[in-house]
Amino acid sequence: MTELTLIDGKPKVFVISSDKELIDEIREYVEGYDYELAGHAGTEGDIFSEIDEKSPNLLFLDTEIEGIDLLDLAGDLELFNVPVIVIVGMRFDETIDELLTSNPFGYLLKPLEEGEVQRSMAVALKKHEQNILSVKYAQDKIREKNVELVIEKSDSSFLLILCMALIILAVLTRNATWLQWLLLIPTLAMLINSLVSIKKQKKVVPYKEDEEPFISIFIPAHNEEYTIESTIRSVCACEYEKDGEPNFELIVVNDGSTDSTGEILSGLKKELPQLKIVTRHPPRSGKGKGFVLNDALALSRGDIIGVFDADTQVKTDFLSIIVEYLNGDVDGVQSRVKMFNKNENFLARMQHVEFASFGNTLIAKDNLDQTGFLGGNGQFVKKQSIIESGRWDGFAVTEDLNLAIKIILNGGKIRYCGECAVYQEAVTEWKPFFRQRVRWAIGNFETLFVYLPQILRAKISIAKKFNVIEHISFYSFNLLIFFGFIVSIINVISWFLFHNVTIIRMEAPFIVGILSVISFFPGIILALSRDKPGIQDFAKDLIKYYVYCFHLIPLFFLTMMEMMTRKERKWAKTEHKGGKK
Repeated sequence: MTELTLIDGKPKVFVISSDKELIDEIREYVEGYDYELAGHAGTEGDIFSEIDEKSPNLLFLDTEIEGIDLLDLAGDLELFNVPVIVIVGMRFDETIDELLTSNPFGYLLKPLEEGEVQRSMAVALKKHEQNILSVKYAQDKIREKNVELVIEKSDSSFLLILCMALIILAVLTRNATWLQWLLLIPTLAMLINSLVSIKKQKKVVPYKEDEEPFISIFIPAHNEEYTIESTIRSVCACEYEKDGEPNFELIVVNDGSTDSTGEILSGLKKELPQLKIVTRHPPRSGKGKGFVLNDALALSRGDIIGVFDADTQVKTDFLSIIVEYLNGDVDGVQSRVKMFNKNENFLARMQHVEFASFGNTLIAKDNLDQTGFLGGNGQFVKKQSIIESGRWDGFAVTEDLNLAIKIILNGGKIRYCGECAVYQEAVTEWKPFFRQRVRWAIGNFETLFVYLPQILRAKISIAKKFNVIEHISFYSFNLLIFFGFIVSIINVISWFLFHNVTIIRMEAPFIVGILSVISFFPGIILALSRDKPGIQDFAKDLIKYYVYCFHLIPLFFLTMMEMMTRKERKWAKTEHKGGKK
């Protein structure tokens, strides 16, 4: 990378021209601005040798130089990584037009004006310096992420080997007593969260009249032709106004869509004034949701930033309710999530129950005055908190969890809003379901492996440290938890079939064993009861969900294999089909 080389602290300028009057004129303007004219050349044979010898910081290229292919010359000059200011005279044709289009550092028209020359030099050098810093930052970030990738691979391998070794040991020795004690802490946490979630959440303090903050809502969209229109209409129908006008803007980022998403957005823009459209093209597009959100952040006007997925449906009072949770010292809030196609099939229904259970956990954390966490859909965060946390990490597989952890480590607070919900589309097929869940699990493991040392060192309470570690280590215990369930089921069957014969012993005190078995159920029972189902439906969902949760065993292995074999962090979006609402 070319650094800024100076003569006695002065930037060095080089002129590519055969016009002696133009060279003398530029020399006068350059030296009058306290820069140094390092040299000039007007023939193809001299240009590159002179530039190589002088190592200038800035080039002037005269388009009226004779006997040289300007486009080939411009292409060769890029190898020097030096900013070029193009000087245009009477000649203006397709070649000049293409040259100006490809040159990012500016151009000047003859006759030259001293002030314009000097201003262009300063701007070009500043822009080049920023480009160097941006590239250096990107290179440093990539190196940092590559180091993290190595950490994740080694930690994943260790965790997989450890879990398998413990399971094999239990089978060979026919004794899993250690498992009962190991799982006592997470099972107790599950039980406590279930009981605490019964309590009503602390009421929010409403904003004073006419002080409600302006909200910027972001929706990343890549090939969302089936859902994007209904989502935008649902969001724009929100009754959150000030002085009779919408007190929010909606920024939809079309991230390299190849279907009809772009055309749909263009049509909606004509009738919805609060809608803004940002289009990202390859190679910039498709890199990750965090990069998309950061682009929208740079264009946003709101003090509050909300994020919706492209399959979202909300009620008209959603914004009015959720924004109140951000009044005061709260940095972010996560809304409740429901599935609008929950009755489509078994898998969709179980995801609805699963999110209800997760909501119960966040209610408990809110009641315990512990910070909650952000999800990808229905998260609302103060803009300043996002900026102070370093914005979204474009390399993170789960950018929402990553941002939440950074906010917490900065001493921030995240609440949960159970009063309103975002309705999204549940995945209805197993293959894309596992693809989605592997991505989520990888995001949790990334956060656990990379941020655990920072969490332990953070200046937050021990209770909050435990709260964070318990949340991000959820997938780590899955294999052992369900191995324990399998052992318990096998032993029960053995007792009935072989009369008091235990296949694998579990000899911890009775209370420990009971807690390990029953702690799974209270949270699910409470989650199901919030929808007030009939007794028959309630019982069916409880049994189905217990069976459904065993998908976490193959998920653990799929996640570990993906983490150990992947060569880069890759974000894969969930496909939305616009399921039955």
